[in-house]
Amino acid sequence: MSKAANRADSEAVRQRVLCVDDDPQALENLRRQLERMHLVITAPDAAEGLRRLTEDRDVAAIISDMRMPGMDGATFLARTRSLAPNAGRILLADHADLQSAITAVNEAQILRFLSKPYQIGELFAAVEAAIEHYRRAGVENTGLRRTITAQIHSKDAVTGLASRSRFIETLEAVCAEADGKDRSSSFAVLMITIENLRDINDVQSLAAGDQVLQVLARRLREYCSGALSLARWGDDAFAVLLPGDVTDQAAVLGTAEALIEQFKVPISLQQTSYHARACIGIAGVPVHTGDARTAVKFADIAARQAKLQGGGMACLFRSDWASRVAYRHRLLVALREALESDALHLHYQPIIDLNHGTVTTLEALARWTHPSLGPIAPAQFISLAEESGEMPHLGQWILRRACRDARTLAGRYCARVAVNVSVQQLLHEGFLTHLDDALRIARLHPQELEIELTESVLASDAERSLALVRELKRRGVSVAIDDFGTGYSSLAYLQRFPADVIKVDRSFVTTLGQGGETIISAALSIGRSFGMKVVIEGVETEVARRQLSALGARLFQGYLFGKPMAPAAVDQWFINSPYAAAQSQVSAAEASPATTTAEPTAQRR
Repeated sequence: MSKAANRADSEAVRQRVLCVDDDPQALENLRRQLERMHLVITAPDAAEGLRRLTEDRDVAAIISDMRMPGMDGATFLARTRSLAPNAGRILLADHADLQSAITAVNEAQILRFLSKPYQIGELFAAVEAAIEHYRRAGVENTGLRRTITAQIHSKDAVTGLASRSRFIETLEAVCAEADGKDRSSSFAVLMITIENLRDINDVQSLAAGDQVLQVLARRLREYCSGALSLARWGDDAFAVLLPGDVTDQAAVLGTAEALIEQFKVPISLQQTSYHARACIGIAGVPVHTGDARTAVKFADIAARQAKLQGGGMACLFRSDWASRVAYRHRLLVALREALESDALHLHYQPIIDLNHGTVTTLEALARWTHPSLGPIAPAQFISLAEESGEMPHLGQWILRRACRDARTLAGRYCARVAVNVSVQQLLHEGFLTHLDDALRIARLHPQELEIELTESVLASDAERSLALVRELKRRGVSVAIDDFGTGYSSLAYLQRFPADVIKVDRSFVTTLGQGGETIISAALSIGRSFGMKVVIEGVETEVARRQLSALGARLFQGYLFGKPMAPAAVDQWFINSPYAAAQSQVSAAEASPATTTAEPTAQRR
């Protein structure tokens, strides 16, 4: 066979495959199993899967797990039919869900289902069948079918607004008309995202969510009666094309902000009132670009910025945002690759008990050096992981690596290992399993482990969080509350929350003499009342240390005592520190257990 034929065959095989699963490990396994033969797109839930399809409909196969929060796999796959009508659909189902899977096959919602656990050969065969289905559907797309498809695609079935493809057609015509003319022939593209639509889908139903969309679509028609096109852009988004010059910022932002207010008017649903919260991004044609798809991309970027700035507002596109979004996308791809190749590392910073002159904690802080971009700030890649849904994956890596390092460091200092866990990671369905696996692989006893949780966990599904914390305690794992004083801390809740350690946020150290000492004194008092140890973070000067000691603090962390350092450097620091002699004299029974903390927030202490 010729090289050209081989190349053609290879290109034919590498079709796009969308994989959707709320379990990061299962999703990663699917990606790794399929990426050598296909172009794999992943999504952590059904809503994100639908959004990915609105961005790229040329998908040959769609694979979804059955059990996912918000929208189950069968419902998700049924809803993808309007976005990717030719794709072959595969449902991954547990034994308990087989009847639902069979029903979906019989109703032609899916092509195949696989019963978990399945063999890798079964997966490959199902994907190939889905791709063959996709190819046949393309070949058999007769004139009648094209006509029907065009009619379906011209209008959104839920809202009656224009479809995405029809909006693009209109915008392309407008761009052609505006090209080369002066700015008196200008237009504005508005991308509107309903930030809290997922809440009503989750709390009530998808049908209720559709009712909300229908009400908002009516308001959109009434308020934007002069629009050239109104469209349902995605699962929770609309697009509007208005005549007008965006260089008149006050006018265009005023229009967008008035529309946001229209959306806020309560919607009565099943004896409850729903308030839609929208953010709007705006781009101009030809002010920002003369290309239709680029104008949509710019408006979407502006909408994301509106959401990042707090939501419920409108933003006009700025040229520097495009490069920022491209950089973040490049960084996210690189972060995923770094996690796969084990290219991140942990540095360790000591916590000191000055009463005993001993090291009680070694806190692990995530670090990442990109091969071409250099060191990436922890706050940057941690926030990126949180926004992209990669936080559970990153958290698992940190947990495994910290436990592995602690096998050496903790043993050397008679230490416990404490791993700071994000709310996303804690509430993830497989958290306890991943934790048990990390302990088993590292051969670390649960009593040598401490989990640090930020105060936000107290406000995020409080009862479930409390149940998980109690399960940690039942296992023998110690629990700490990190960044204390910056979030939600009801004394009544703290009384129920079985924490062992409170870590006071560094911001109160920087405001000593300006009110910070009041919070620190309160934290020390709470610690004494509830039998919790209290660590003061961010101590960088001897003056601050003396002030804190006068308040009754004895556990400190900060640059005054030691900077974050690689595991190999910890020994040398310890040998040269004033704590080595005292540490060797204190028995494990008498000493505060030394701790190694892996902290996803990875901020300077």
